[in-house]
Amino acid sequence: MQKQCYLRDYRKGFILVMIAAISYGLQPLFSHFAYNDGANPVGLLISRFLIAALLILGWLKIKKIRLPRKKPFLQSMLIGVGYACAALGYYNASHSTSVSLAVILMFSFPAFVTLYSILFLKESATAGRLISMTLAMSGVMLAAGIEFRGDLNGILWALFAAISYGAAIIYGSHNAKPENPLASACSILFGCVLTLSIASLLEHIHLPQSISGWSATLGLALFATILPIATFISGSPLIGAASASTLSTLEPIVAVLIAVSLIGEQLNLSAYLGGVMVLIAAFVLSRNCANHSP
Repeated sequence: MQKQCYLRDYRKGFILVMIAAISYGLQPLFSHFAYNDGANPVGLLISRFLIAALLILGWLKIKKIRLPRKKPFLQSMLIGVGYACAALGYYNASHSTSVSLAVILMFSFPAFVTLYSILFLKESATAGRLISMTLAMSGVMLAAGIEFRGDLNGILWALFAAISYGAAIIYGSHNAKPENPLASACSILFGCVLTLSIASLLEHIHLPQSISGWSATLGLALFATILPIATFISGSPLIGAASASTLSTLEPIVAVLIAVSLIGEQLNLSAYLGGVMVLIAAFVLSRNCANHSP
């Protein structure tokens, strides 16, 4: 009976985390329609995170759940700074270069996390880690190599996104201990909004211009932000960090499939090979990071 309950819970967690990964992978679809309606990355991201934060805050009020206390609240907001920088880098990269290339470069972040852990946190430099990091960096060079003659700005934005996301993960895993996952998620989203509001001082905000663009923005907030947050928070404890991080590699697959099949992007052979190399490295390094997380 106990084994059946475990299998049922694991199956439920597996489905929830898979939904989260697929939902996050839908971002290029919604952003494509918002961009076509006049939005730019800063305007779209501020709208996305503000809508998501207010909706989650409303839910917390209905359930009478308080936001974290001062210190955890500030820690969560700092994580939000990293996430906002990562989103800004990723959306600027996908807006100025191909979505597929931006996704591939973005998912090199486990290599940066592992390198930092080895250099500054004194974690062991195992052969598997070193091989995976080399594979990830080689994949990045292979995927981006043909593009270096084109939009170098987009490539730098994507690498900035990977480093920012890695920094947020490192800080969050070693400093922030959430009291309530949804309350912490709301605090993180407010950190995102604050960071992007500051970024808007350097770049003009362009919002969607019609109902179709705002519908895409609302879809981004609901189905590619709130839904994956809720399902990941609910599902990951049921299957463990290693399995959750492994399933999360579905996100770039979904994003690239959308870019190629629906948006009409074309990839050359080197981009495909580089993407596979980065994905394999992310798979291995994410499991390793999850198994060694505090």
